[in-house]
Amino acid sequence: MTDQAALYDEAKWDLQALSAPLFEFGEQQVRSYGAFLPFGARLSHDGKVGLHAAAGESELAASDEILQLLHEGLRSASSDASVAVAVCEWVKITPPGGKQTDAIKVLAEHANGLTVAFYLPITKRLLGGWQTGEMIVVPAAPEVHS
Repeated sequence: MTDQAALYDEAKWDLQALSAPLFEFGEQQVRSYGAFLPFGARLSHDGKVGLHAAAGESELAASDEILQLLHEGLRSASSDASVAVAVCEWVKITPPGGKQTDAIKVLAEHANGLTVAFYLPITKRLLGGWQTGEMIVVPAAPEVHS
């Protein structure tokens, strides 16, 4: 078993508890509005998930601005009180062997040192509504605790 696999096995329940509400809210926002600005969460040692959001200086804040503010907020809120932190954003990806598509991305950073990006491809149907694809999980570089 690789070190990454061992870390994932150790952290998978924490990552699932943290990412599930982010994917749920992200998917709700896409179905209602067609996109969303980044938001995040942290998992405390007692198993509670706290959602986090950030607001830019103007009503028309860009995702990059919100993402930076969110990273700063999670960084200061997480210190010793968190098992893991995660950020959810609306991105474009090109799955292996596929074509570019929109996706909900959750980047999760665990206190054990593991950072994983989960991607849920989601496409607008021709006759309305949204269709989700297969979850893609890849090792990633930390963004909050970089």
